Amino acid sequence: MHSLIVKDPAVLVSPQASVLRGPGLGEPVLRWGDSVLIKDGVIAAIAPFAELAQQALRDTATIVEATGRAVVPGFVDCHSHLVFAGSRVDDFALRCAGASYEEIAGQGGGIGLTVAATRQASKAELKEIALRRLGRALRQGTTTMEVKTGYGLDPQTEMKMLEVIAELNSEQPIDLVPTFLGAHAVPRGMMKSDYLREVRAMLPDAAQIARFCDIFCEEGYFTPAESLDLLETARSYGMLPRMHANQFHSIGCIDTAVELEAVSVDHLEVLTVEEISRLAASDITCVMLPGVSLFLDIPFASGRALIDAGCIPALASDFNPGSNPSLSLQLVMSLACLRLGLRVAEALACITRSAAHALRLERVGCIEEGWQADLLILDCADYRDMIYYYGENHVQTVIKRGRVV
Repeated sequence: MHSLIVKDPAVLVSPQASVLRGPGLGEPVLRWGDSVLIKDGVIAAIAPFAELAQQALRDTATIVEATGRAVVPGFVDCHSHLVFAGSRVDDFALRCAGASYEEIAGQGGGIGLTVAATRQASKAELKEIALRRLGRALRQGTTTMEVKTGYGLDPQTEMKMLEVIAELNSEQPIDLVPTFLGAHAVPRGMMKSDYLREVRAMLPDAAQIARFCDIFCEEGYFTPAESLDLLETARSYGMLPRMHANQFHSIGCIDTAVELEAVSVDHLEVLTVEEISRLAASDITCVMLPGVSLFLDIPFASGRALIDAGCIPALASDFNPGSNPSLSLQLVMSLACLRLGLRVAEALACITRSAAHALRLERVGCIEEGWQADLLILDCADYRDMIYYYGENHVQTVIKRGRVV
C-alpha cells in the first residue's frame, strides 16, 4: 500500500462535492488546520496531522510538507485538441499584421495546414509532440484532460490520433479522456455529404477508444440536423454526445443538444435568453472557453447569466493551434473572473468539480474522503492569489493519484 500525507497546509480549498449549479458554486469548503492522508491514490482521511501521525508511522507514509501553502484539487481540462502536428505561428503573425482569415487561408494557412501536417506525421512523432505539451500542462496543474481528434479528417489519421491518445494515457501521469471529432470540418476537395458518410463509417472503430463523439455545429460547418443524425448514430455505438455550439452564431444547436440530452455544449459565446433557459432546465454542462475569446478577439460567453439562470457551468482551455495555443487553466480562471463575471470560488469549481462532471468522471475534482487524490500545492497561502496574480504559474507541487509527479 502506498501512503502519503500532505502535512499542515495553510488551507485546504475544495468545491462542494454535491453542488453543480446555483449559489453553492461560490461557497467552497475551506479547512484550516487539517492534513490529508492518501492511500493507494484515494483520499483516506482529512484531519489534523496529530491525528494522522500514528497511521502515517504504521504505513510508513511519505510526508509532503505544505506549511504556509494552499492546497486545491487538480485541474480538469474538459475540452482540448492536444494532438496535432505543425505550427500556426505564421498565421498568428499574419493576423497581427492585419491579414484576414480568408487571406491567411489563401496563403496556405488555417486548419488545412494543421490537417496536412498531422496526416504527414507518424504516430511516434505525434506522441512525442503531445508528450511535451502534456509535460507543460502538468507543471501548470492539469491532472485530467479531455483530448479530441479532428485534425486528421480521414479514417487513417483520425484513428492514428485516437491511438496516440490511448497510448499516452498509460505512459504519463495525466488522465486522458478521448473524444472523436471527425466532424470538425470538411476536408478540402470533398463534398460535405460524402464526408459525413465517411465519418459515420469511422464510428465503429472510433468507439473502441473514444468515450465521446463531438461535432462542430456552426454556420458554414455542420447543421443541427446533421449533428443530430451523427450523434444519435454515435450513441448507438456507445459514445456519449458532445457539441461545439454557438461560437459565432445561434442556429439551433442548443435545441439539438437538449433533444439529444448531450453531455455538454462547448463555446457558447453567442446565446439567447431562451437558449440559456433551456440549458438551465437540462443536465447539460455548459463549457466556456474564454481563452478563445481572448485570442480571437470575439465576445466572451455570458458566464454570469448562465450561472444565475441555474445552468451547470464549466471552464476549459480549448488548447488548439488556431484559436487558443495556451494550456494554462490558471489563465482561464483569471479570464473567467475578469471577463465572464465569475466569482473566484466559482472559477475554481468550474475547472475542477464541474469540469470532471462534463467528462462524467466520478469522485474527481474535490478534496473529500473517498475521492481521487489529485491535489495541487500552490506557492501561496491564499488560493485566490492564483487567480489575482494572473499570467503566472502558482503550482508548486502536483500530486496525481496520491503520488508526487
